[in-house]
Amino acid sequence: MFEGKTIIVTGASGGIGVPLVRRLTNLGARVIAIDVNPGGADILGSPNLDTSKLIYHCSGLEDEASCSALLEQESHIYGLVHLAGIFVPDDMASGDTEAVYDPVMSANVRNVYGLYASIRKALLKETSARVVLVSSLAFRRGAPGHTAYSAAKGALVGMARSLARKEAPNILINVVAPGFIDTTMQQKIIAKRGIDAVLGEIPMKRLGSADEVASVIQFLLGPDSAYITGQVINVDGGIICS
Repeated sequence: MFEGKTIIVTGASGGIGVPLVRRLTNLGARVIAIDVNPGGADILGSPNLDTSKLIYHCSGLEDEASCSALLEQESHIYGLVHLAGIFVPDDMASGDTEAVYDPVMSANVRNVYGLYASIRKALLKETSARVVLVSSLAFRRGAPGHTAYSAAKGALVGMARSLARKEAPNILINVVAPGFIDTTMQQKIIAKRGIDAVLGEIPMKRLGSADEVASVIQFLLGPDSAYITGQVINVDGGIICS
């Protein structure tokens, strides 16, 4: 499906990143995996993953210049999946702007803004390139105690919709918004609220799996989504039904 295509995945060694990279490499893609985790290459060296098609960079994508330097040799890029982000609580106390808001916006939004700008020309060299930004249920209904995170995930949706209108039909840009997914990042909030309370909010009465989210991202990268752009796809077991 993706033979000969280069796809960038940020947050690649995270809970959703690993099964997504596995899917893409097994389908023939050359994957440039980016993560802040120095040990991410070891995590991605998991069973059933074709590492011969994998390039790993340890980077926080701090600004457009660092993104350009990282990917300056890439003349053609078919796809970008932005999974990178941090989930930090805030209580709106004095000092939260510098301690929470600025880092959260930088790690969730500013990084992909600079990354997209740095690779746009390479994306335009492809026929119908794809971009998938990963938001969250938090952007739709707000996550109590995580104001900055909710704002950042909403910003990704606004960015995707704006770019989708600008770039179509050359680059198709969509968003995936996961709900409660069984990953390390969400385990703390699920434990805090209690698994029974969380499952009580989900019509399907279970947590989603990381691979289920990865499968939707794969669809949006593939040929069957050729008439979809500017959309938000919820993967939340039915919590948001509109």
